[in-house]
Amino acid sequence: MRVPRLVLLAGLILFAFQVRLWAEPVEDTSLGKNIAGILSTPLLEGASVGISVVSLPDEKILFSRNSDRLFIVASNMKLLTTAAALSSVGPEYQFKTTVYRRGDVLESGVLSGDIIVKGGGDPNISGRFYEGRSTAVLERWAAALSDAGITEVSGDIVADDTCFDREYIHPNWPKAQISRWYCAPISGLSFNDNCIELRALPGSNGTVEIIEEPSTKYVTVHNTCRLTKKKKDAQFIINKKPGSNEIFVSGEVNSRKLPSKHFITVDNPPLFLASVFKEVLERQGIKVHGQVRLISAEDGDSLLPLEELISTVSTMAQSVEVANTNSQNFYAEQILKTLGMEIKGEGSFAAGQEVLKEFMLELGYPPDRYRIDDGSGLSRENRLSPRMIVDILSFMYRHEEGNVFYSSLSESGADGTLHNRLKEEPYKGRVKAKTGYISKASALSGYVETVSDKTLAFSILINDFKVSNSEIKQIQDSICKVLVSY
Repeated sequence: MRVPRLVLLAGLILFAFQVRLWAEPVEDTSLGKNIAGILSTPLLEGASVGISVVSLPDEKILFSRNSDRLFIVASNMKLLTTAAALSSVGPEYQFKTTVYRRGDVLESGVLSGDIIVKGGGDPNISGRFYEGRSTAVLERWAAALSDAGITEVSGDIVADDTCFDREYIHPNWPKAQISRWYCAPISGLSFNDNCIELRALPGSNGTVEIIEEPSTKYVTVHNTCRLTKKKKDAQFIINKKPGSNEIFVSGEVNSRKLPSKHFITVDNPPLFLASVFKEVLERQGIKVHGQVRLISAEDGDSLLPLEELISTVSTMAQSVEVANTNSQNFYAEQILKTLGMEIKGEGSFAAGQEVLKEFMLELGYPPDRYRIDDGSGLSRENRLSPRMIVDILSFMYRHEEGNVFYSSLSESGADGTLHNRLKEEPYKGRVKAKTGYISKASALSGYVETVSDKTLAFSILINDFKVSNSEIKQIQDSICKVLVSY
């Protein structure tokens, strides 16, 4: 268990957060009047709007409206999760996954025992950093077995996911959307974002061909989808049988909409990794006689020593960047449970939440001032205020790892979830921020580099709106344009 950096820095952090006075409203300036004019739109009728804007590093309040009110923050929760991670375990923290053998390798090349894959919460075992080759890491593991002289495994492929608990799905995530990629299960041993990728292509004789990535028997796809010339009313439907890995593809799709990609969650992520690993081994000529299974108490009773064959590592900095730039819920929740594991000795949602609460306390916010329910913002039970988010941004601006945090945010008109927003000059590249959306809750918070070379921190939280989120995003962008021009 680690001693978090944020505790070591506690004496340095009790600065203006606890003594700053936030008068409401702060709008009697040209900047304030411009923002207030944008907010007067009838599109926001009935909506709750909270905004906080400060200059950095002096933290002078430039605009404040409902800045202490609590809002559903959607994916802006990732700002808290990733800030706490960089402050406590640091960007160099390594997620480590290790492949062991248990038993002797006979002269015949037979391993008289099991292969054990021990997870460390790594979200990066996928094709994301390997040019899209989802099994690239597993192929390296298979090569390590070959290098050790192993041609057959008499025992099992054992998945050790015990660094985390097995509460794969948060209870407050939307039940009807659990098969969607943004609800991916969270596990101590994960693979391919715990999703199967389905690629839909035009087939022959009016059919739609579905290609799985990775190709695996762990998932069964039933495909009855057909091509159609309809431009309207064509439905491409993907459903997954609850509690299984059976996926049903049906409906009709216009060929103009193909090819397309779809990511569907898998059940029991550790077995998913172990199953695909077994298939990779066998494709590379290593026969596995046993089964694929989760680690059990009996494995701990074995007197046979474990011998490391290979390990794979990735860093917290890599994971924070994916979580924030691409708004990957899976990454944020893997980080949350990792914080619980490292600092509280328990890889669970609850333990991770406690670490976030300790971080918030260092900023001067006791637990009764807000609500933390998960690490990604997918839960509707999270509540933060614009002021709290700006305080997180201001803290990270000063922090020794602030550059890592800043770089992880999406850049306007350039990458991530802001790649198609604020693309025009002078706004392109001047907003580094985290987007967020779940039903009736939209958020945008981050930093602005103004045309006059000032740096601002801002948070825009909007709940209970009656219009589309695209219209709300236009309002957010209009406010950002005012800030850039400041």
